[in-house]
Amino acid sequence: MLHGVPPGRQYLLQLSLDGDLLKVEVLDSGDGCPEVREPDTEGCDGRGLYLVRELADEFGVTDHSLGKTVWAVFKVAASLDGEHPGE
Repeated sequence: MLHGVPPGRQYLLQLSLDGDLLKVEVLDSGDGCPEVREPDTEGCDGRGLYLVRELADEFGVTDHSLGKTVWAVFKVAASLDGEHPGE
């Protein structure tokens, strides 16, 4: 997983399910504000937030005094028996 954390530092990936909403959060200590870039057809990087923007129902960045959290929310479908997968 590529992310905005400087080499040698840690990051935290958190997943949570609230009803039919799956939230994915990546917290790191890197500075700067990530932004969506249009993918370069010749490049091998720079597609992450573009894909998140296209696939997620919502996404954003929360700044902290040290680092930031990039988050995305996805609506998930219930299974046929009304249960969410993994419950």
